[in-house]
Amino acid sequence: MRGVSWRRWWQLRLALTTVFLALLAVIAQPARAEPAGVEVFHWWVTGGERASMDAIRDFTRERGLEWKEDFSPGSGTARYTDVLAARVRAGRVPTAAQMIGYEIHEWAKRGLLENLNDVAAREEWDEVVPTEIQQLSKWKGQWVAAPFNAHSTNWLWVHKGLADRLGATAPPDTWDDLIALLDKARAAGIRPLAIGKEAWEHTLLFESVAAGTGGAAFYRRAFLDLDPTALDTPVTAVIFDRMRQLAGYLDPGFMHRRWDQATDMVAGGQALLQVQGGWVDGEFKVRGLLPGRDYQCWRFPDTQGMYLFNSDQFVFFKQPQRKRAAQERFASILMDPALQVAVNVRTGAAPARVDVQKAPFNACGQRGIDDLRGSNMRRTLMGSIAMGNAHASPVKAAVYDVVTRHLQGRLDTPGAVAALRAVIAKRP
Repeated sequence: MRGVSWRRWWQLRLALTTVFLALLAVIAQPARAEPAGVEVFHWWVTGGERASMDAIRDFTRERGLEWKEDFSPGSGTARYTDVLAARVRAGRVPTAAQMIGYEIHEWAKRGLLENLNDVAAREEWDEVVPTEIQQLSKWKGQWVAAPFNAHSTNWLWVHKGLADRLGATAPPDTWDDLIALLDKARAAGIRPLAIGKEAWEHTLLFESVAAGTGGAAFYRRAFLDLDPTALDTPVTAVIFDRMRQLAGYLDPGFMHRRWDQATDMVAGGQALLQVQGGWVDGEFKVRGLLPGRDYQCWRFPDTQGMYLFNSDQFVFFKQPQRKRAAQERFASILMDPALQVAVNVRTGAAPARVDVQKAPFNACGQRGIDDLRGSNMRRTLMGSIAMGNAHASPVKAAVYDVVTRHLQGRLDTPGAVAALRAVIAKRP
């Protein structure tokens, strides 16, 4: 995964305009007989991700639709968008494509996506999907995407054996508790914190620090409402100072590994913990690891009661009329409570629906479902900055730049505070 620059974002906008013209030609193709089926484009390629996509594939086939798929690694990235746009321009338009956050709106505002209101009304999606997620699934009040999960990003994934060795049998509730734990790990010769090289990972760490330090009201005002005056308080400098403090626990090789390699380090006992989304639970599962025996899932300190989310969704491109029935069937399948259980016991996410049974999930999954439901009631269900669920792509890309430069020591805290404020003030 990676961010995009402002210049790159404008290039993508121009590319989507070209895609729209190509899509019109596809829709105008004459009707011909063909089997009922779907062609799906996605980015799930790691072990846990692949197991999750297999669940969608199997569920779809069991309901009588043929399945074809193609993929390009990298969620919400320029690379993924480029490959998808190239397919559409070439007339190879998928039935549905995986998408997250405000990327959905970028495609919808150009008239590229089908309206799903009919199936959504029949199945009462409005009643079972939290409003915060609906805001991403809808464009101008119309359903244009089917959300099938809601990952939480403010997790600590902890190697249980190492934690036990340090006497850490309970979560660190506060920032000071976390620092004490990391100090213990370092003193014991244990790598305290694993992370990878990409800006989205650094920003995911940043959002947990920001939410824990500033609280839910600060996070919402600064990063969802994009109010630059929210940053005119000492708390913003504290957030960056804490990020610099965490940077001191990183090993020199962190800029040479991927996120899943950092996950491997925790799984293999080479690092104490990783701050990452619920997809880590899915990666642990395919390795045969169990929560409570091999690892712990703890909330990032001071974010208890908050659920920073990243919702995987599928959008549906405008297609000739002969393909509409299969599209609606697939949208219905994605929103089936049974599918949302079958997939998300593998992904490590909570279902996007709030009415599913949680018994099939492991301890981390059940806690995630409880936290999603509770935060939905308290208005502390908030979109992830790093995963593009909080604000539009150009803002996300600019935040990436500030956060990763600061983490790498290329920007001091006063400079980072000023740069972040400028980013928020420049909202598109």
